[in-house]
Amino acid sequence: MVIIGAWLYGYLHSGYDVQQVVPDVLPGAERVEARRDVFIGYGGPDGQQIIGYAQVGTAPGYGGPVDVLVGIDPDGVVIGAQIIKHHETPGFFRLLGRENFLAQFIGSGYRETLGDADAIDAVSGATVSSEAVAMGIRQAVRAMAGDTLNVSVPPEKRPVVIGAPEIVLVALFAVSFVLHRVRRPSVKHYGRWAVLLVGIVTLGFLYNKPLTLANVISLLTGYWPDWRTNLYWFVLLGGIFSVTLIQGKNPYCSWFCPFGGVQEVLGTFTGAKPYLPRRIYNHLRWAQRGLAFSAIVLGLALRMPGAASYEPFGTLFNLKGSWPQWVLLVLVLLASLVIYRPFCNYVCPLSPVVDYVQDARNWTKGLWVNRNNRASRKGS
Repeated sequence: MVIIGAWLYGYLHSGYDVQQVVPDVLPGAERVEARRDVFIGYGGPDGQQIIGYAQVGTAPGYGGPVDVLVGIDPDGVVIGAQIIKHHETPGFFRLLGRENFLAQFIGSGYRETLGDADAIDAVSGATVSSEAVAMGIRQAVRAMAGDTLNVSVPPEKRPVVIGAPEIVLVALFAVSFVLHRVRRPSVKHYGRWAVLLVGIVTLGFLYNKPLTLANVISLLTGYWPDWRTNLYWFVLLGGIFSVTLIQGKNPYCSWFCPFGGVQEVLGTFTGAKPYLPRRIYNHLRWAQRGLAFSAIVLGLALRMPGAASYEPFGTLFNLKGSWPQWVLLVLVLLASLVIYRPFCNYVCPLSPVVDYVQDARNWTKGLWVNRNNRASRKGS
C-alpha cells in the first residue's frame, strides 16, 4: 500500500505549466498564445508580429522521459531550448549546465542533422542524458517544421542501436549461465573470476553501465524506453529476471557486477571473510531491505529514480560524485579489506529486490510441485 500511495502521489504531482517558460525560449516574445501543443510568441512594435514557435520534445533518458521546450523562429532555426522536466540523477544534469550543453543547438535548423548522436558534443559522465536532450530537441524541431511551418520533413530513420556494450552484456550472461552448470569446481572457479574481471573492466570502467536502483524504480513507474536506442536496458533487466527465474540464482550480482567485483578483488588481497554475526545478522538484513524500500518509495513519490539511488558506482568508475558519495565509497572500499563484499551483503538495495524475484520463483515452483503431486495421488 505504501508503494502504491507513493506511485499515486508522484503521478498526481508530476505536471508542470509550460506556457510560463515559453518566453525563455522565444526571446522578444511579449505575448504567448497556445494552439494545442504549439505555443506562438508575438512581439514587435505592434505586438502582433510572430517571433517564433515553441513546443515540447520528449525523449527517453536513463531514469525516465526527458522533456525539452524548444523555440524556433519563423524560418525553423532554433533560438532557445530549456529542460523543463526530467527523471535523471540531479548531478548529471548539473554537468550539462556547467558545460553549457544546450548552446550548441542554437542556430541549427530542421534541415541539419540536429541532435544525432554522432553530431552532438555529449558531456562526459552524462552521455545518456545528453543524447536524450538532443533527441528531444530534434523531435520538437521536426514536429514544428512539418506541422506548423508546413515544410517537407523527410521521415526520421530510427535504427536499432547494437554496439559493444550490448554484445559484451549478452556474452557475460551466456558465459555465466553455462559456467553455472559446470560440475568441475576448478573450471567454475577460474571461469567465474574471468567473467568477474571482464565485468569490472567493461561494464564498470569502460562503459560505466552498471545496474542501479534507478533502473528498478523506472520500471515500477511504468517507464519503458525506446528499445531501439536502449537495448542495453532491456537486456540487463530482462537477463537478470529471466535467468533468476530459470536458475534461481542472480547471475549479475554474483558473477559480473562491476562494483561487487571490485569489493571481491580487494578482499582477495587481505583474505576478507563473510561477516555473519548470529545476533544481529537478521537485523542487518532487514535494515538493508528497509533502506531499499525507503529509496523505492522516495523515487516513486518524486518521480526521479536517479535521486533515490545511493549506490556509489558512478563515483568509483567515473570519479565524479558528491562528498557523501565519496565518503560512502571510501568506507565501502576500506571495509572490503576486512569483510567479504560488505556493500553487496548489507547495503546494496538491489539484493532485496532480486530476493523478491527468487521468492516468487520458489513460491510458484512450490505450487506447481504440489499440484503435480496431488494429480499423481489422484491417478494412483
